[in-house]
Amino acid sequence: MYPFRDFNCVFRPDDLNLLQRVFENEPARTRLKIDAPEADELARRLIALYQDGVRNPVA
Repeated sequence: MYPFRDFNCVFRPDDLNLLQRVFENEPARTRLKIDAPEADELARRLIALYQDGVRNPVA
């Protein structure tokens, strides 16, 4: 199962590092459990925002 296989984009290592930092900071800020379904939704939202051009981690 590849949920993002329909997207036609490539993430560079710097892109992935930024997304990972944002993703890892959110559970600490909101007490979100990393294995919760909400964490999966957060990852999907982060990727979608990044694909839409959002590059500011605060945004």
